[in-house]
Amino acid sequence: MQDIIPWLPTILACTVALLLSGVVKGILSIGLPLVGMPLLTLAVDVPTAIAILMIPLVLSNLIQAIEGRGTAAMLKRFWPLIIGVIGGTFVGTALFAALDRHVLLLIVGALAIVMSSFSILQPHVTVTPAIERWLGPPLGFVSGVIGGMSTLFGPLLAVYVVGLKMDRDDFVKAISILYLIAAVCLTIGGTAQGTAGARELTWSAIGMIPVYGGMLIGQRVRRYINPDQFRLLVLGVVWITGVNLIRMGLGY
Repeated sequence: MQDIIPWLPTILACTVALLLSGVVKGILSIGLPLVGMPLLTLAVDVPTAIAILMIPLVLSNLIQAIEGRGTAAMLKRFWPLIIGVIGGTFVGTALFAALDRHVLLLIVGALAIVMSSFSILQPHVTVTPAIERWLGPPLGFVSGVIGGMSTLFGPLLAVYVVGLKMDRDDFVKAISILYLIAAVCLTIGGTAQGTAGARELTWSAIGMIPVYGGMLIGQRVRRYINPDQFRLLVLGVVWITGVNLIRMGLGY
């Protein structure tokens, strides 16, 4: 017990970070790494934060991916994008130790701000089926590379799926399937690269407890949000996260 006491502030800070990110995840189906990473890095270093998020990323998205019907149809629709995400994630985990963390945060933050701002200011712009066929694979690959290095799959994928103009529940299912596959690849790649051992994965599994509690709260809140509000909330979370990532990249 005495060995744990010095770690209590860190444990409590991580618990609050995971709970809050779980609430956002429950409402929007995004936000676990977008919110969790910046908050966790206030208490622990980046590699530890990534390791803590690995199991919650898998389980939280699994829960939302299997909710309701239409999972097979979503897989059939998004398989080119999924192939890109898988390939990119393994490339990203291999590059994890090679690239400067601050540069990565600045790039992801700038992309998040630009893409979300465009979607907010141009709400009628739609990703048509013809565009979806050729844009999905490269966008999935880029998202995978970024996510493999940082867990931050969210900005590009979220703005892209918003552009498909799906209804709220279909959005939740689609983005959860994409994040689930990416998270599984991230966990496999991280384990293979040695960045996530048995101890890190154990703490990550424990971290799912506050995440799931937050998700239950968020799911209740989601029922009271209309589609337009939902879209703006998704894009708003991406925009705010982009600003925070730039702040972290600049060292503030």
